[in-house]
Formats: sequence, C-alpha cells, structure tokens
Amino acid sequence: MIKTPFVVVTDRGGHLHNALKLMEQMESRPAAIVSTHGPDIESLKKEFPKVVELPTLFRWFGKKRVLDPIRACWHVLRSFLSAVQLRPRVVISLGATNVVMFCYFARFFGAEIIHVECMNQVKSKSVTGKLLYPICKNLLVQWPELLPLYGSKARYEGWVL
Repeated sequence: MIKTPFVVVTDRGGHLHNALKLMEQMESRPAAIVSTHGPDIESLKKEFPKVVELPTLFRWFGKKRVLDPIRACWHVLRSFLSAVQLRPRVVISLGATNVVMFCYFARFFGAEIIHVECMNQVKSKSVTGKLLYPICKNLLVQWPELLPLYGSKARYEGWVL
C-alpha cells in the first residue's frame, strides 16, 4: 500500500478498468485520476474527488489509427498543465501511449513513476513500456517471460490485476 499521495494515469476503457481494480486491491484512493475522455469519465467524476481528462493523441479513420497533430499539441500542453497543477509525488501508470507525456512532465517535477505493463504483453515490450522505462522507479510486468526483456527496474510479482 502506498502511503504517499499518488496519481493514477491511464487510458479509458480496459486500462481504466484495470486501474480501478488495482486501486481496489491496494485499498488506496489516488489524489487524482488522469485519463482520456470516454463514456465512463462522468461516473468516475462522481466517485473520485479529482478527475483530469487528457485529449487523445490519435484519431480513428475506420480501423486505422492516425496521429492527429492538433490533438497531439493540445495533449502535450494539457499534460504539462496537469502535471504542474497536481504535482504528484508518485504516479502509477496503466495504459497506452496517451499516458507517456503526463508521466514525463510529472517526473520532471520530481514524481516517482511506477508503470504496470499491460497483461497482454507476454513476450514483447509495449511501446509505452519502452518509453517509460528510462524514467520509471519500477516497471511491473505481469508475465515472467517479459522480465528478461527489461532491465533492473523491472519486477515480476505475479499478476497485479
């Protein structure tokens, strides 16, 4: 259990669901949740004191995901402002690429970053894991096969979720 105030940063959908389950298991509530906009955000705002929405980096065209430069600029600015406003001491990251910028800005302001690698990553690193590993205090992998691919900051403690 983390005793220091912490912030959870995650994408919406399955990543957010996993983050909520992790908080339940930890028996801890974050000072804030930072997530991308989705249908579950409004109910989240009723349950948690502080919910910050980040714009997504990508736009979907059918089944194709494309980086949206305007959204990306807005995402970077919003991530920076959110990190300045929240000034977390610890950030727990569960999610995809949309969490990376917030984590880097939070780290710049002194936060410890703990990234929980997605359960789907069994034999290869995720893009998010690769990007966050250099700034992580710990990177938790949920499959022992993934542990040798990361360095000394990676830990396997069984399934986190």
